[in-house]
Amino acid sequence: MPPQTIALAFAASIYPPAVAAVIALGRGTQVRSRVLAFVVAAIVVTYGTGVVVLFVLKDVGATGLHYTPSALVDLVLGVLLLGVAVRLGRPRAPRAKANGESKLERRLQSRRLAFVLGLTLYALPSPIYVGAVKTIADAQLSTGSQLLALAVTLAVMLWLIELPMLLLLIVPERAGRALEQINAWFTQNGHRLAMLACVGAGIYLIAKGVVGLRG
Repeated sequence: MPPQTIALAFAASIYPPAVAAVIALGRGTQVRSRVLAFVVAAIVVTYGTGVVVLFVLKDVGATGLHYTPSALVDLVLGVLLLGVAVRLGRPRAPRAKANGESKLERRLQSRRLAFVLGLTLYALPSPIYVGAVKTIADAQLSTGSQLLALAVTLAVMLWLIELPMLLLLIVPERAGRALEQINAWFTQNGHRLAMLACVGAGIYLIAKGVVGLRG
């Protein structure tokens, strides 16, 4: 499994809305079942879209065996990520502090709605995730090895919701307090981290695309 796949998966894991969602699910009743439903939905839809992207790249010939189409895909993904980074870097209007229960919490009082939220947040694959899947396709592994590498990639990419889920399943009360502090930190720094992740992944994919075109 290419090491750059893990690096891109880790960059793709910086997803502040999902972190905020899983922490919000840690409040109220039925914490364990709602958080589990959210994470399971995220895993199912992300793995499914990864499989689709993997085989589409192979079918259209945009892998390492076909240098020009493969390089163009890398370039497009890299430029797209730099555009996302620019957007994330724009100043944001300060949000008013909510009093009492947030809208998100009110909408997630059932396992079904938590599952739907997991599907919704991860239904559209990020360009970084697509780039990670493409590195698996470029490695020309067997089909079984590709699917296994995709599973490992997924585990790395979703660690920011998997770890809170495990904590909430094992020690929900203590985890809830710790996660509130993490949420406060992410509120201040999450977008900056996401911007840096997009810049790093974008530069890497552009460089990879340029090298592919020259090769």
